[in-house]
Amino acid sequence: MQVNVNVLRNLAVACALGWLGSACQIPGLDRLGGSEAGSERAGRLSRQGDHAAAARSYEAATRSAPADGRNALWLAAATEWLAANDAGAAEHAIGMLAPPVSTADAHERVRIEAEIAVSRGDTQRAVALMREIPAAGDAAALATRARIQFSTTHVPDAGSSLIARDRLLANTAERDANQHLILDGIGEAAGRGADIRAPADAEALLAGWLELGRIVADARAGALGVQRRVQTWRSRYPAHPASDELWRDLMDKSAGSGDLPRQIALLLPLSGRAEAAGIAVRDGFLAAFYEQGAAYRPRLRIYDVAARDASSSYLRAIADGSDFVVGPLTREEVSGLASLADGRATTLALNFLPDGVVVPERFYQYALSPEDEARQIARRAVADGHTAGLALVPKSDWGRRVQTAFAAELAAVGGQLLDQADYAPETADFNELLQKLLRTDGKRGSTPRADAQFIFVAAQPLAGRLIRTQLRFNYASALPVYATSDIYDPAGTSNVDLDGLIFLDMPWVLDPYGPAAAARATAERAWPDRAGPRGRLHAFGYDAFRLVGDLRHLRGKSSTPLPGLTGRLAVDGEGRVHRELDWAQIVDGRPVSPPPPALPPPATKTIPAPCVQHRTSRSAAPPRRQRRVTWSALATKSCRTISVRAAANSMSLPWTAPHSRSSRSATAQATSLAAAPPVSPQANAAGSSVQRARCSRRNPSSRACRRDSTSSRSLAPPMRSTAT
Repeated sequence: MQVNVNVLRNLAVACALGWLGSACQIPGLDRLGGSEAGSERAGRLSRQGDHAAAARSYEAATRSAPADGRNALWLAAATEWLAANDAGAAEHAIGMLAPPVSTADAHERVRIEAEIAVSRGDTQRAVALMREIPAAGDAAALATRARIQFSTTHVPDAGSSLIARDRLLANTAERDANQHLILDGIGEAAGRGADIRAPADAEALLAGWLELGRIVADARAGALGVQRRVQTWRSRYPAHPASDELWRDLMDKSAGSGDLPRQIALLLPLSGRAEAAGIAVRDGFLAAFYEQGAAYRPRLRIYDVAARDASSSYLRAIADGSDFVVGPLTREEVSGLASLADGRATTLALNFLPDGVVVPERFYQYALSPEDEARQIARRAVADGHTAGLALVPKSDWGRRVQTAFAAELAAVGGQLLDQADYAPETADFNELLQKLLRTDGKRGSTPRADAQFIFVAAQPLAGRLIRTQLRFNYASALPVYATSDIYDPAGTSNVDLDGLIFLDMPWVLDPYGPAAAARATAERAWPDRAGPRGRLHAFGYDAFRLVGDLRHLRGKSSTPLPGLTGRLAVDGEGRVHRELDWAQIVDGRPVSPPPPALPPPATKTIPAPCVQHRTSRSAAPPRRQRRVTWSALATKSCRTISVRAAANSMSLPWTAPHSRSSRSATAQATSLAAAPPVSPQANAAGSSVQRARCSRRNPSSRACRRDSTSSRSLAPPMRSTAT
């Protein structure tokens, strides 16, 4: 009898989650006391998607079942109630279990209790419950474990759990459904901003699933170049078990990109002082343009705003028949263009309008905004459990804007800025400034202020390395340091000085194998100088074309972020495109994937709680549509929805996912220089004389503490003109 009970338990779970479809036949139910009006009818109702009726049928079957079979029926009913999104009824059903309760049934009761906890957003309780039962050899327990791991952004571990589950499944239908669970779980996690890069020591099977999950998620979001990426994936993982059916229906859908206009006008400086920046943006735009299927490409006309001012170029473009304008690049030109835009053509300006300026109709703004980065850092610090911090920024307009955005966002998410300081861009000796900020004298045995839980730093690479080094000198090396992307120079030879620092950057810099890596490799073959700071502007131009066809959808209330080379892109109520970036931590001089935050990024007081935060001044950002994880293959919510807020109570998972050698950190092969804020001539002069040596505690401002690569690229002014 116990064999039949186990069969019933496993198949009822599979039927309720929609994994088996027509293959869901539960043999031997008549021997458990069921009838057509009871157990078999419940199985049929479950396959049809009527889970509440199936649950009631299982409960009815308990009245005629033998005593040793009733517990299995109550557990099957509880599973169906979960599928019907009725956690209370599921809780009542498992409360009906009567002794003696077998070990298998006891484990199943705990598993269902964990599912109930997840459905109520109590991930911490779900994690604690799953500690009590072994998952090895139990397909249902592995599915629940993966569900919790996905919801807490432990994506590689979740993939490993479902890979282990696949080895337990008996037929092709079950395995195909399990593959969909893997890809849908990865896609949902990616949509919430989870890091889904493969750990450096991940097995090929897991790495293949994570990479394919990114491709499929990007394809569903309208990414370009899907066919090329799938072909590359196939060549990299020729023996991977993933079925072609998983992505075949996405190929044709990815050929077009949203609603493209008839003719695009691209307004950029292609001569004069900003020529290099304009050409980099133009080339990135053209790279995406030619990736578009030939049948879908609009006409394109390019105007040099250095030869003819931006306003005149705009009017000429309208006269030439353009119904979509991209550009110009500088804030002053964008402000001037806003006064001319009258809605005849949709405009995507490549910079932001000043606050308070009325936004014209059909006018969008996209920039590599350092303010967006500062806001994300504030949310990440609080999510990591650090609510009280310090800030150190350059004494410049760039530094003021970054500082203002960071302080406002930190307060909005419940944090507190204890103190702040600014420094002259040419500063080399930060010792006195840091001692004042940390309230320490730097003497042996001294400790920094106890109320500070982290420090936020906005700096270019050279200043950032000096600050990090002199923090160590002042016995503050244990203080977590968060920084904007400007601090990291992938081509620098002294990044080891930044060890331990947490920063965020665009996928173009950090993505080792996804669409950003493919676009980066293509760009570097065609334009060798794209390995430098201009690479960021190339990515900026690429994403500008991607946005042309998707702006209307991104502004909708049910929108999902667009995966881009510069980040996950979303549009707020005022037409501003915001970027959600990737996170990295410097270890041995290289960026690796940091552990996921203890809590999900908190929602601000003025923004609803989508995973991609939007900044608005008039109205709250529209909630984004979430593609639900297909835990029930189009069944009801609770079987396929991962609660975003569920991660709020989870600090860490107590288990190591099976069949994974994950270290939770993946080395990101960064091949593009990070752009920096303006660098003064004095800083360049100081940088040219630095030498590599050990830093002396007696003289922290000496050349030894200012060691750095003398490469002109790391000291050059930035090409990030759209952020100035």
